[in-house]
Amino acid sequence: MGCASSKPTGETVQLQFETKQQDGNYRTGKGAAVPADEALTRLKKGNERYVASKTPSATLQSRRKALSDDGQLPMAALLSCADSRCPVESIFDVAAGDVFVCRNAGNTIAQAEGSVVASMEYCMQNLQTQLLVVMGHTKCGAINGAVASIPAADAAEPKLDASVLENYLVALTPAAKQAKAELPSAPDGEVVERAIRINVQNTMSKILEVSGPLREMVQAGKIKVEGAIYDITTGQVEFIGGPPSVQAAVPALVRTAKSDYVPGPKALATLKAGNASYASGQAPAATQKSRIQALASDGQLPMAAVLGCADSRCPVELMFNVAPGDIFVCRNAGNAIAKAEGNIVASMEYCMAHLKTKLLVVLGHTKCGALNGALASIPAADAAPKADASALEQYLVALTPAAKQAKAELPHAPDPEVAELAIRINVKNTMRSIVQISEPLRKQWQSGDLLIEGAIYDITTGRVEFIGGPEKNGNFL
Repeated sequence: MGCASSKPTGETVQLQFETKQQDGNYRTGKGAAVPADEALTRLKKGNERYVASKTPSATLQSRRKALSDDGQLPMAALLSCADSRCPVESIFDVAAGDVFVCRNAGNTIAQAEGSVVASMEYCMQNLQTQLLVVMGHTKCGAINGAVASIPAADAAEPKLDASVLENYLVALTPAAKQAKAELPSAPDGEVVERAIRINVQNTMSKILEVSGPLREMVQAGKIKVEGAIYDITTGQVEFIGGPPSVQAAVPALVRTAKSDYVPGPKALATLKAGNASYASGQAPAATQKSRIQALASDGQLPMAAVLGCADSRCPVELMFNVAPGDIFVCRNAGNAIAKAEGNIVASMEYCMAHLKTKLLVVLGHTKCGALNGALASIPAADAAPKADASALEQYLVALTPAAKQAKAELPHAPDPEVAELAIRINVKNTMRSIVQISEPLRKQWQSGDLLIEGAIYDITTGRVEFIGGPEKNGNFL
């Protein structure tokens, strides 16, 4: 019998091997941050193991020591319910150091709980965590209590001797009331299950409403927020997506002539964050009537001026996820002042001098038809002027310096590759022309009062690449 008991089974050998493989390969402060989508995938796979009743790995002393010595770098932060039937680490089959967890009754910040929001801000800002999950669960006692508390919430006079719990449940009733309104004839059990989902959505929105840092990180695409429902009967976690509208959680900020001007570097950072939001597929906020009225009554104070291309695939305000009043926009085919267009330069001078704008962006884009046309117009530019040339033909000829330079730099490259280089050169030429033609803008730029930046919008990915400004050592006279 002694021999039989000392011989490990195949399953035991496998488990010991898996544990050994994990030894020394722990998530600590010395590791690399885990992208949000990868972290979400790992949580889903871990839940699958939990549902399948897979035996979890033991927590080895070496893991504890590594975390103690090197600190934490959790792949996800979770706000979940305090219910004893919802053990977060077990549900996702994760180990010490993998997830940063806050728990309270109802997985909520119904009363703007500072400790929860502060904890999440700390995790995302200092521990490089990129995924935040708000997880509710079926048969939640807190939400059941909120449904039962609707009469108390609707009472004309608040209960003077109400306990902390009673006040807390009343604070949870918005989700309960919404569920009741959506399912007026349903039994309470069904209403509670609907309210559980609404509460998760409300909590995600509330977090972004009360936390400026987290809201900005979401808008910049640096972190992802996901809702989830844990089924306490099956053990399965259902992920239900992010907040209904990230932008809707943002308090209205209308930039008008009564606002303070925005320094160039700050305006540039705002454009970059807005583009990250746009490229990640986030929907823009609705334009409120109050914004329109404020701009009409108080005037404009745009944070940036943009010279972009007329191409319909390049919607400037959308690609930077900005609202009316945020940016002053000029557009023409090729985002150029190839023929020293006075209207463009005059518009920019007006914006900088009278509207206190401190950032000017010249924005080109990939697959630009105007630059392709300029490339094809090189022979016409080298020939005698055509007497009956159309305005378009003359304009394309005026764009050929960028095309010629690109052709000279890439003499053997195919035309599409030459055109893409010409697009960049054209942006640089336009910035140079602006400071060469306009003395007021040149002086503002040279003094550091005006920031000028070139950029290329990729019409395929939606991302904007900023390529710097004009050369400071150029002769513009």
